[in-house]
Amino acid sequence: MRNKTTIQLLILILTMISCNKIKIPVEPVKVDVSYDSETQKGNLIVDGKQTFKLPSDSMSITIKLTEGSHTFKLNKEKEFTEFVPKEGGILNLNNASFVTIIEPYVSQTIENSYGFDPNNDTRLNQHFLIIDSTVYYYKKDTLQNVSDLDIKNAIAFSKKLKGTSAMKYFEPKRFIAKEWNFGLNEDFPETITEETSSIAIPVKGTRYKRKVVELTLFKLYALMSPQYFVVRNLKDVMESKEDIKEDSKKSSRQMQFDK
Repeated sequence: MRNKTTIQLLILILTMISCNKIKIPVEPVKVDVSYDSETQKGNLIVDGKQTFKLPSDSMSITIKLTEGSHTFKLNKEKEFTEFVPKEGGILNLNNASFVTIIEPYVSQTIENSYGFDPNNDTRLNQHFLIIDSTVYYYKKDTLQNVSDLDIKNAIAFSKKLKGTSAMKYFEPKRFIAKEWNFGLNEDFPETITEETSSIAIPVKGTRYKRKVVELTLFKLYALMSPQYFVVRNLKDVMESKEDIKEDSKKSSRQMQFDK
């Protein structure tokens, strides 16, 4: 009797769902809206009913939308439609380019028993971007002396594995799906907490988390932060100009010492 009642209840629930009488709540996802504060300030209307204010004292706001297709209308401009994936992303109103920058977080858990930690492998822990014939190489240590050979080896290894860098360049598209941990309006936290399954092997090492920023801001930040980034011309790197210059300085100093 109980089994029969259970089956009847399941059939009733399925029938109600198929008739749209029961609606399963959908969690909204975060969408960063990037815009030009001088020319695009005003109102963003979503699906003809939701209005979001784009203030003149900011370059981005964060809104929440459900997964799926939505219509967008900026002030009096033409309406357009974009699909919002379940991960969220950036609604790129000002047609900007973006990159992900990284922040290392050190785990204090035990070493794994296999003796190999992919997070600590020196070949994999080399992060860089090549944009407009310029190499932006992230330094794992602020005191690290990065040679042309170091950069060339990193590029070669990345090509071999078809990309190993956590830093990524995003071309200007109307909507950019999320491939980062922290959005435009989020800062890197001081610490992170990572969940692992009961069968996972805890690993001691460095975890790199990613934050998305606009390309123009990244270029300025990289140039102003030589303790974190090495910025060099790609052609000069491949011709080892900096290494040749450094070798020449060493030879000159050695000659003076010998005298």
